[in-house]
Formats: sequence, C-alpha cells, structure tokens
Amino acid sequence: MRESFSHKNRVFLMPWTTRYRERDTPWDVGGPHPELAWRIGAGLIPAQGRALVPGCGFGHDALALARHGLEVVALDMVEALREEVGPALAELGGRFVCGDALAFDENGFDLVFDHTFFCAIEPELRPAYGAMVRRALRHGGQVQSLVFPADKPADQGGPPFRMSAQDLGDVLGPDFRMLSEGLAEHRVERRDWQERWAIWVRKERSGGDSPRKGVAASG
Repeated sequence: MRESFSHKNRVFLMPWTTRYRERDTPWDVGGPHPELAWRIGAGLIPAQGRALVPGCGFGHDALALARHGLEVVALDMVEALREEVGPALAELGGRFVCGDALAFDENGFDLVFDHTFFCAIEPELRPAYGAMVRRALRHGGQVQSLVFPADKPADQGGPPFRMSAQDLGDVLGPDFRMLSEGLAEHRVERRDWQERWAIWVRKERSGGDSPRKGVAASG
C-alpha cells in the first residue's frame, strides 16, 4: 500500500524535491543525530510505543528509533524518499508516509521527534506544526526536539530559520509542560550554529489516559 496524503503547499514542495533528487542535502548527517544516538544508548529515549518523525528526510533518525523498539511513522513530502526509507522502515515494523506533515491527522502517538523540520518550515507555518502535534500526540506523550539553529541571527532568514525552545513551546501551547532544555552534548561538528535539546510532555487530562510503560521523563 502506498500511503500518502495531500500537499497543501506545492510551491514549498518543489525545492525540497529537487534537493533530494540531486543529493544536495548538506543538512543530512549520514546517520542518526549523535545526540539522539547517545540518548538511545543511555536509555533516555522511550523504547516502547509509537513515534512520529515529521520531515524524516533519508530516515536516519526514524530508523534508529525503530531499531530501538518503537513503532515509527516517518513523514516526508518528497515522493522519491519512499524507496529510500520505506522498505527499511517496514522491516522494523514502521511506515513511511508521503505528504504534507503539517496536514497529518493520525493520533495516538507516544513520541514526536523533531530534527531540522521545525526550523525548515516558514515561520508563519509554525502554528500549523503545533496543531499537528496536538492532533498526533496523546496526553502523557513527549515531544523531543533538536533545537537548531539556536543562535543564528534572525535577519539571515532560512531555511534553516532560527528557532528556540520557546518558539516551539509557544506553538505547542499550554497543554504542554517543558521537562528539560539545554545544550546538546553530542553535536554535529560541521554545523555553524548552536544545537540544543528540549523535551516537553503533554499534560494529562483529568481522569484520562496515563503514560504507557516505558515512556518516562528524560533529560
């Protein structure tokens, strides 16, 4: 089954399709982000439940989370990535879905992981990112994000556009509580701007669902 959903912004899609087709992807680190890899090895990432990785690119982070034991859904708008990511992810029990991640409307996820997706979208689209996360993530679930480029001058534009943990927290809304935020200890050396790591939890509803076993606060 070839899963896909609508592209709301095809103008936004065009440059990314070209960049991936031509392998002009300097943001790609050739494997999972080193901070994510370290956190997985240290037991700081949940090993059970469902994870959503929007803007997955070549799928390095999504595959690392799937190998860790999570049921992963990886999203990207570039159709050519289906063959790059889909088969390997399917072998690990996950799925690649092609389409506009901001329009994704599945729910019941325990973890949303962001690495260079929030910073790649136009700042005026960031509220739609928050709405997507609120649709997808269950109460008690976590958002874990690489915050990058944290110290890029805003007047330099993007992508990547400057982002802070507050920027992401603002669009997530009052339903979320920050658990931790700080410098990434294991960064991508060739990146010019600061990398940080931030974690939020979606607050429980009174009498609602509780965290699944294995989904713990980690910082």
